[in-house]
Amino acid sequence: MGDLNYKAFISYSHGDGKLVDWLHKRLEAYRPPKGVGAADSRPLRPIFRDRAELSAAADLGGAIREALDRSGHLIVVCSEASRRSKWVGEEIRHFLSTHGPQRVICVLVDTPEGGGEVIDCLPPPLREAFPPGGEPLAADLRPGGDGRRLAFLKVAATLLGVRLDNLIQRDARRRSRWMAATTAGALGVAVVTGALAVVAFEARREAEAQRAEAEDLVAYMLGDLRKKLEPVGRLDVLDGVGARALAHYAHIDASDLDDEDLSQQAKAQTLLGEIRDKRGDLKGARQAFSQAALTSEALSNRNPQDGERLYDHAQNVFWLAYVDWRLARIADAEAGFRRYGELAERLTKLDPGNVEWRMEVAYARNNLGTLLLNEGRSKDALVAFDDARVRFEAAAKASPGAVQPLKDLADAHAWLSDTHYRLGQMAQAYEQRAIAQSIFADLLKKSPDNRPMAAKLYAGQLALARRALDLGRVDEARRLVDGARRGFRDLTALDPENATWLDYAANVELDAFDVAFVAGDLATARAAHAEATRRIERLRALNLEVYAWMSRLNGKLRVQAIRLAQVDGKPEAARAAAREIEQSLAGRTGKKGDAELEAWLLSMARLAQSREAEVIGVLGPRRDSLSPEALYVLARALHGQGRFSEASAIVNKLRLHGYARPDFVAFSRDSSLG
Repeated sequence: MGDLNYKAFISYSHGDGKLVDWLHKRLEAYRPPKGVGAADSRPLRPIFRDRAELSAAADLGGAIREALDRSGHLIVVCSEASRRSKWVGEEIRHFLSTHGPQRVICVLVDTPEGGGEVIDCLPPPLREAFPPGGEPLAADLRPGGDGRRLAFLKVAATLLGVRLDNLIQRDARRRSRWMAATTAGALGVAVVTGALAVVAFEARREAEAQRAEAEDLVAYMLGDLRKKLEPVGRLDVLDGVGARALAHYAHIDASDLDDEDLSQQAKAQTLLGEIRDKRGDLKGARQAFSQAALTSEALSNRNPQDGERLYDHAQNVFWLAYVDWRLARIADAEAGFRRYGELAERLTKLDPGNVEWRMEVAYARNNLGTLLLNEGRSKDALVAFDDARVRFEAAAKASPGAVQPLKDLADAHAWLSDTHYRLGQMAQAYEQRAIAQSIFADLLKKSPDNRPMAAKLYAGQLALARRALDLGRVDEARRLVDGARRGFRDLTALDPENATWLDYAANVELDAFDVAFVAGDLATARAAHAEATRRIERLRALNLEVYAWMSRLNGKLRVQAIRLAQVDGKPEAARAAAREIEQSLAGRTGKKGDAELEAWLLSMARLAQSREAEVIGVLGPRRDSLSPEALYVLARALHGQGRFSEASAIVNKLRLHGYARPDFVAFSRDSSLG
């Protein structure tokens, strides 16, 4: 192969000619800023672009092959037309045979039916050149992608062989210097034309410079940089990303921002909300999501037929509802989730063929199922979750190898597991959770450094351990808990301020106690209880506003204290822990939360104080919607009150459904109810 004559060869379908005109001219006209660090900072030219139609030819001409051989990079415009183009495919094959895929730059124009990942957008010969999980460098011109300026700078940085963030910063500084020079020149004109005209000109130019700088840096921070940082779980770095992004808009008058600027500002607010949510700052997260939702709603109202604006707004409505749910603002959460479902339906009407938007309907079904489950409407929840599962399964089959549909499908199976459990269907609950675990395990194998995916897997191990314990499989439950413990210890060591991971790490110890206690291993149970106490205190110190977490974690911790006191023959200590539960729940008056959990906690507290009649008063009216664990408590209370036939009916029902926790089996045997 001779010396390279072309910076790049643009491979495209002639249906994309207008876009290629823009890209070709921008690249050849671009002058790299000084100090960018490029080994060769000469202009990015020549760029080869074949303007002839090849449809009548039998194969690539010799001139085309020679141009490909003499090009340093191949820029592939990835559109529906190019994916169907025979000649784009031939150009890719020839270039790959002499250069390899690492010198290919993809410019994404649209998304194919059934796929939303970068790899799905590529022409087949290029898609086949990458191993599973591999992706090329891509500049994203799809709606909601990088935007033209950032996409152009991505291509330019690759051709120059420099870091994208460095080029963005250098280019922004150069534009600012140019603006200063232009303004200085204008001041000379001011002597003749008047000071007011200069001030107006300078203000307009300054606003344009600020918007350009914000567009470049914010788009990079919210796009590529976020994608690199999020998988490694560094919330502190991501927090800085969001703060820097918003700082670029802080000194700009909102009236000077166009729709695209406001959209980027909303995305920065959304990012901050997500980070604060993960760090346990739910009030801060709610504030950020509220601001983002107000901005995205205004943008959507301005452009009612713009699906991308509506999609962005739907995401903010979802996040706001989700945080309301976490804050136990149940009425607000339900209204938000229902609104999210309405927006999802509107999206599909705007573009029925858009796979991503169709998925929003599945997400809305999932969220509705979650609310219904929490309200004790398990049968209705099962219908909603199964509807979501069918949609996620179809999406996964339509996009083989795509990660997101598989993650969504695994989550749907997990929710089905929880719902089957609440319905007392033990075998189905275990089966659905095992399916979810299998999917997560396969995904983690493909991306072993993805920490959020690892957290999903470990959390699923805990849930599967509970379902195994329900079936009486103590050894299996112990192995699963031990595996989750190792995993979350690694994750919390990596990021000690990730409240979600700290929550799961505390749950590991609570579950380890349950497994050890029912197995009669009191020494291990005590150690797990002590470690759970330390981890919950760590989470409390991180943020005191996490109401739902504190109620659940502290309540379970005190129930375990009751059990330890009872086996130690310390009835007063058990009653003291029970009173603490009652006081804690009384302090939550006016704060709605998980009614099932709170009813179970209150019943355990009163059962410890021999107040069985009150337990029956709490759980009896909810009998048809109680989980197996709560039904077991109700059976104990009924037995304590001498209502043996009612207690026996519950015990037999649980046994019929496969409930076989060792403590329940022992109660059934010792009470002669089973």
